[in-house]
Amino acid sequence: MKKRKVWESIFIVVSILVGIFYYMQYTEDVQKEEYVQSGIPIGKEYIKKYYNAEFIYKNYDFIGGYVNSTVYLRGYIKGHEDQIISINYDYKKKRCST
Repeated sequence: MKKRKVWESIFIVVSILVGIFYYMQYTEDVQKEEYVQSGIPIGKEYIKKYYNAEFIYKNYDFIGGYVNSTVYLRGYIKGHEDQIISINYDYKKKRCST
């Protein structure tokens, strides 16, 4: 009887820890998506201003997000679909560079 209660307690604690882990992953993914969505219009404006072209967004990548605040927005210039470019978007400073 005591062993069963111990195993039930262990199961409950492990279940709670797994739930917390998945919740943390979910909130991190939501935060990343917010950064990307805020950067897309800024990136498009940057390309329009400095290159007089239209940027078409495809995907993103975070490299070392714990070290810096840069997200890489990948896409192409309209009319040049075969040439992928990357825009470096600093989500803390809200500015771009290529």
